[in-house]
Amino acid sequence: MTTRTSVFLLFAFASSAFGQLTWEDPEQTFNAKPDKQSIVAKYRFTNNGKGPVRIEEVKTSCDCTIAVLTKKEYAPGESGEIEVKFSFDGRTGRQVNTIAVTTSAAPRQPTILRLRVNIEELVKIEPQFVFWKLGEQPDPKTIHIAIGNDASVKVVRVRSDNPAFKVKLVELKPGKQYEVRVTPSKATQPTGAILVIETDYPTGNPQIRYAYARIK
Repeated sequence: MTTRTSVFLLFAFASSAFGQLTWEDPEQTFNAKPDKQSIVAKYRFTNNGKGPVRIEEVKTSCDCTIAVLTKKEYAPGESGEIEVKFSFDGRTGRQVNTIAVTTSAAPRQPTILRLRVNIEELVKIEPQFVFWKLGEQPDPKTIHIAIGNDASVKVVRVRSDNPAFKVKLVELKPGKQYEVRVTPSKATQPTGAILVIETDYPTGNPQIRYAYARIK
């Protein structure tokens, strides 16, 4: 065995034997309603090694996620936690964020924590895409919008970013069901539009949803 190999093995042994964080729940899942606006997860850990461990860096995968660590160095047997706050910022559906924790015990092998949040979709759009084939009659097509149970949400406006597509919002059941009728002026060449669906919820930062129309 060469001297270089011996030094490498000694370093690897020292890293694993003299500093190791054990995590209680490194993957956490939450179900939430959008009106909560954010959730807080706490990732607890214990230093089960024989020497102190220093947390060098905590890096989140998204600016919407903030990680807070009250101290950086932990003695053998000492426990701590990383508090992670995820802000919804209008997001809905399944969200997955990761938090990479780099320690002095394993500087090249960060621990990856996962935060999954299922945010209830209060505004359900179906279908989200409508299409016309080239040469097809430019007849109107319908997008259905349904508001989730017990939700107080109103669709206030739908607009198209392309004047070649006309949209008409029809309220079928007050505060619960809507139709958006989309009509292209013609279907003789490929084009498309983003349909911007504006709501009144939540107050102060109303949610905007999108649907799409295309001629292809």
